[in-house]
Amino acid sequence: MKVFLSVLPNSRSIRYSYGLYQISPKFVKAAALVLYGLKCYLSLFRIRNGEPQLLYFASYPNEHRVLGHIRSILQSTRYDEISISLRNCVRPSVIWRVFMFLPAIPRLYRFATRLAGRYEFMPACRIFSTVAYYKRFNRLLDKEVRAVFIACHYSPECLGLAAATHRADKKVLFTNHANATGESGYVPPLHADLAAVTSEALADVYRRHSPQELKIVPFTIGEPQNTMRVPDPGARSLTLGIYLTALTDQARLNEVVAEWSRVPAIESILIRTHPAEVVNADLSGIGGDGVRVEVSRATPLSEDIRRTDVAVCGNSTVVIEILRGGRPVLYDHRLDGIVFDYNGYAAHGLVSAYPKTIDGGVFDRMGRHYGSETWRRKMRYFDTGYRNDEQRIAREFVAAVSHAMQHS
Repeated sequence: MKVFLSVLPNSRSIRYSYGLYQISPKFVKAAALVLYGLKCYLSLFRIRNGEPQLLYFASYPNEHRVLGHIRSILQSTRYDEISISLRNCVRPSVIWRVFMFLPAIPRLYRFATRLAGRYEFMPACRIFSTVAYYKRFNRLLDKEVRAVFIACHYSPECLGLAAATHRADKKVLFTNHANATGESGYVPPLHADLAAVTSEALADVYRRHSPQELKIVPFTIGEPQNTMRVPDPGARSLTLGIYLTALTDQARLNEVVAEWSRVPAIESILIRTHPAEVVNADLSGIGGDGVRVEVSRATPLSEDIRRTDVAVCGNSTVVIEILRGGRPVLYDHRLDGIVFDYNGYAAHGLVSAYPKTIDGGVFDRMGRHYGSETWRRKMRYFDTGYRNDEQRIAREFVAAVSHAMQHS
């Protein structure tokens, strides 16, 4: 709910929809949920390439990124894709899809009435959309498809797809789109027949929170891997990278920019926003004192990591990709409004804490932290591919996927 409320100032359409919903009687709320469900139902479209064995589905850029990595490894497997977009709602085939939705409206309206009486706007929309997505996915799973591949296990659309896939007696293949270990709070159960997981840390979390025994195969992130490189204290022309999550504390962000602007070694500051643009605050007022400040929104992650010499992160899962790319990270929990050490990186000693004072000694401290053999073992726990035989891991992954699809 905190994330949702932070989004309201950034999206006029969501803000107006939320305001109208709050003041409406229950029957109007239920009708609005049904219309929202229709929008979700129509937003799905299957991109056909022939006679596929596998369907890929992704909603957000980070999901598309990891599934693109999957496709590059499973090159010989025939596949189709399912896209999700508002633009799909105006495709020529949308008219007959509306008529397929209409017979279910009485039942859906009764369900929506129950949701409107029990839940706030956001959870009611998410729960109802899961049903709408499920209904549509049931019609997109042809008999020749053996499995679907998803990169999220808790979004309404992916949960709806997983349920529809199992109803059709097909296999759900999963890989994680981020490296959150879920040390705090609720972790949804994983409903997948095969989980390609990029770390033992994540595997441990999924095992603890899933009701059934999971088939887990190690996998690799796919981002470039480099030797850790901590800048020399006397270095010049360095770039500080600040990687943001949702719930960014702008006052704290301004403080971090000001602190590093006074460090002689820093020539530029790169601020990378969250990939879900709607959660990002207005950063137009951010400026450094004599240091160039750049906001990155659409640049590939690997390119931003390559340009970064030292990174500052809050509770962002991108920490793993940055460390894997050979760049040291300072963890500043004040950079966002998420609970302290949400991902467990600090508790495990993976990240170096943001110091009280930024001075020349910060580089020496990072060097000692990230240069130890103990740290490398910790990094391997959070990234299976780190300093490992990634080609062997890829071969084992391909064999596991092939076996799962043959027994679908």
